Amino acid sequence: MKNIIKISFAAFSLLVLSSCSEGYIDDISQVAAGEDKAAPTISILSPNIVKTLIPPKDNTTDAVVEYTVSDDIEIAQIDVFLDGNKISSHNNFLDYRNYKESITKNLGLGDHTLKIDAKDISGKTSSKSFTFNITNIYTPLYDGEKAYFAFFTGNSRFTEYLSVKDATVVGNPTTISAGKSGAAYQGATGAYLTFPLAGMYSSQGISFTFWYKVNATPNRSGIIVINDDDNNTNDNRTAGLRLFREGTATSQTVKLNIGTGGGESWNDGGNLAANGNWVHVAVTVSPTESKIYFNGVLQKTATYTSFDFSTSSTITIGSGAPSFTYWDHFSDLSQIDELRIFNKALDEDAVKATMQ
Repeated sequence: MKNIIKISFAAFSLLVLSSCSEGYIDDISQVAAGEDKAAPTISILSPNIVKTLIPPKDNTTDAVVEYTVSDDIEIAQIDVFLDGNKISSHNNFLDYRNYKESITKNLGLGDHTLKIDAKDISGKTSSKSFTFNITNIYTPLYDGEKAYFAFFTGNSRFTEYLSVKDATVVGNPTTISAGKSGAAYQGATGAYLTFPLAGMYSSQGISFTFWYKVNATPNRSGIIVINDDDNNTNDNRTAGLRLFREGTATSQTVKLNIGTGGGESWNDGGNLAANGNWVHVAVTVSPTESKIYFNGVLQKTATYTSFDFSTSSTITIGSGAPSFTYWDHFSDLSQIDELRIFNKALDEDAVKATMQ
């Protein structure tokens, strides 16, 4: 038996040697390092924005520092500094030509400077810096901008950034982290936000722009409503404004109704596919006409002689409540992000600018 085992092992060994020589197992061969011609290359991946806005009531944020270093021959040393303090240092590399690192640091308001130094095995050095600012003060980006809701997560997730005031919360709306830009408002049954209307419009009109991911369940709901405080009965829409949707499981029509004082104006808007995609929605209201845009493209225009918000004091986000719940325009389970309100009617170029 022992002889049979020895013969079998010998045959197996010959087979392995034969396989190696025939290319089944690659031979390991040495590659010459070559001449060290270049200093290390440094790329700062994050932060890469000069100014970072955080919620108005927050004084710190977790910032991600991410960078790469590469060299034509071999990296010898990497040192990372944040505001003059060394936060990371390396001199031993598994891949001696390429290195990537991600570091999370809690930073306060103000200017910060990230600096990365790298040296290769022949002594050549490189250095790269990036200065950035963290602020909780929002400066309007567009002419006529009077309100901005970013829907950040955390305690100030429903704060309006210009007034630094919280919206009144009804029910249990939430925020989701995967919004169009950071977090986004997530509607819930019986939930919505209200905010004072004062200062949000002028004699020149009002506009809303926001990113919207429609949820076709329920099959109809309010989106943004300027409540008429005096006329909350069914079929009385001579004041205020109602932006709403209705349709099927696959397609929803976004519509607008405006009170004109002595009557009402209807804008039948356009259709949105309920396909889970974000769509930029803009609504502009001038003294004589309303317009609805999807992704910067005009869908429909409606004309009238005037608008009347004289008996309106609040604006609702995410529902038809409290003055437009008839016809089942209750809470919207859709997602809303980057909501801005302007005290004038935006033109097409301004609408497209807000998409950026």
